[in-house]
Formats: sequence, structure tokens, C-alpha cells
Amino acid sequence: MRKLLIFIYGILLLIGCQTQQKQNNAEEKPSNENAILAAEEIEANTWESLFDGKTKNGWHVYNNKSDGSAWEITDDGVLHLNPKEILVTPVPGAGDLSRAAKGGDLATDEEYDDFHLKLEWKVGNPSNSGIMMFVQEVPEHDFPWQTGPEVQIMHYLECAEEDNNCVGDLYGLVSGPRDLEISEDWNALEIISNNSILEVIVNGRKLYSITMWDDNWKDMIAKTKFTLWPDFGTYNKGKIVLQDHGHPVWYRNIKIKRL
Repeated sequence: MRKLLIFIYGILLLIGCQTQQKQNNAEEKPSNENAILAAEEIEANTWESLFDGKTKNGWHVYNNKSDGSAWEITDDGVLHLNPKEILVTPVPGAGDLSRAAKGGDLATDEEYDDFHLKLEWKVGNPSNSGIMMFVQEVPEHDFPWQTGPEVQIMHYLECAEEDNNCVGDLYGLVSGPRDLEISEDWNALEIISNNSILEVIVNGRKLYSITMWDDNWKDMIAKTKFTLWPDFGTYNKGKIVLQDHGHPVWYRNIKIKRL
């Protein structure tokens, strides 16, 4: 009888340990999944997570201008730019540019050409951020927007409708529709670059599709301030960058598929 009781006690103890371990694992898992890929996606090697919800592995501040500590990771696994102090830098041709102290534009370690990027975002008030692509990280370019076009991220009500400066616009170049449904909470963005065609999708709605690097593309750029930076929009491969414009912004579920 005593041996039987000891055996039963051991079984109950083992079950208790396993239950506690499961609870601990559940507590450690971020609530938003952080672009954790489905098993079939991993097996097919189609999608790659760019943010694991725990670290900034795979990312660094453009030209290493700060330690990037203003880019924080929240307890629920979200990448959050938290500007506790704002730095303002005057740039000829671009005005006064603001960014977070110890922040900076966050660039991928790797470069991409044809790709499908998906992520979710939300902004604070005021708001201004963006996703840049085909960025060249070299000392002669102080900012990523001197080479890489930017898809605008901001609150819809704050945009300048006449200036290609609303959420989803290709900043300074292409306007999307002005009747978007934008949430006060999370929104979804997709950027697809494939065979010189760029598509931008916000909350499941396709905003526009344009051809890059042809004569019309060059003519568009020639009519903007970007003519001050002759390398702007000329590269078809580069890094993806999350912009620090000195305003709070949150990103999660960042993943990419090479095409």
C-alpha cells in the first residue's frame, strides 16, 4: 500500500510540473504572434519573420548613429519607438528633421530586391513614420530617404492631401485613395515589389500599382525635392527601413517573402 501511495504521489507531482511548465510557456509567448509563421510556410521556405517579438536581431540603426534604445520591445512583443527626447537636425532641402534621442531609422541587416512585405502598425498622436525600401547604407548618405522611396505611415486625419503625404502614399511621388478606413488601433500594410512593379495594400485594399525605374518614374522624381539627391529611387535592391521621425509608432508581425 505504501509503495502504491508513493507511486500515485509521484504521478501527481509530475503532472503538476508539466502544467506549470505549460503555464510558463504561455506567459512567455507574446500575445500578437509576432509573425510566427505557419508550419507549411516554414516548410515551403516562403516567408521569413523579420521580428521575433523579443529582440531586434536582424535590425540595426542606419549608419549606426545611436544604440537604438528608443526602439523598445513591449511585454506583448511589439516593436515600439518611444521618443522620450526629440532631436532636431536642419537638412538643406528637407527642412528640420526630428528623431528620437537614442533612436534613428531602423534598417534590416539584409538587402532585398523582389519581395512581398507584410506588417501591422499603429501610431500615436501626433504621428509620422514610414517604410523605406531599396535603401543604400553608405557613409555618403546621411539618411535612408536619400536613396529609398517611402510608404507613408501616419494618422489619416493629419495628412496633407495635396502633397502625396497621406497614409499609404509613396511619399512625395504617388497618392493613394483618400477614403481609406484606418483604425485607431492596428492596421495592416503590404508592399509588393516584383519585376519593377510596386503595389501597396492597406487593410486589404490595393491603393496603387506603379512601374519603377522607367522614364515615367524618372520624370516623377525630377519634379520633386528628391532631385537634390541624385541616387534617390535609382536602386532596385537594398535594405528595408522603419523610419524614426520623432513620433511614437508601433510595429508587429513583420514578415517578408522573396519573390
